[in-house]
Amino acid sequence: MRIHLAIKWALPSVLFLSLVAVSAQQTTIPRDDAKDFHDRVGKYLAIQKKALGSVHSIPKQNADSALIVKHEKEVADAIRALRPNAMPGEIFTPWLRGVIAAAVKQQVQGTHGTDAKAAILGDGNPKGLETPVPVTIKVNGNYPEKAPFSTVPPSVLLALPALPKEMEYRFIGHDLILRDTKANIVVDILPKAF
Repeated sequence: MRIHLAIKWALPSVLFLSLVAVSAQQTTIPRDDAKDFHDRVGKYLAIQKKALGSVHSIPKQNADSALIVKHEKEVADAIRALRPNAMPGEIFTPWLRGVIAAAVKQQVQGTHGTDAKAAILGDGNPKGLETPVPVTIKVNGNYPEKAPFSTVPPSVLLALPALPKEMEYRFIGHDLILRDTKANIVVDILPKAF
């Protein structure tokens, strides 16, 4: 009976520790590089916060899509005014590009990465074969209004630095972008991430 109880209690602990070990293996960005990345994201979020403060807010319970789109545009215009000379590489700096691209490649190469690669390049990728909308992207530019959003598999998300809810990773073809979820603009681009 005691052995049975010990096994019953030990099993969840072993499973939890196994999950922690797997998650730790997934994270491939060195701590100093992740800190630099988060500092740069924080600087952008300060600009976003200032832009949000300069435009009229909309009620949280609002269901009017036209009002939401109008608000997104106002926030995007305010961000562009605060960040007029934004260039690729402000967050994905040259020294971070290689590290982040290596983390993505590790998750999509070989037989273990087949499913992740297929998910990224499959339905929903704006540069996929089925997408009728031509997609061009640039830093500070709008994410194409009618373009779909690509899937970013959990294995890839675990390998990349975590983002606050105001930003997200997306793929446009093989390019990795940072998208501002409040203004629907492209914050930065990492060309040919894999």
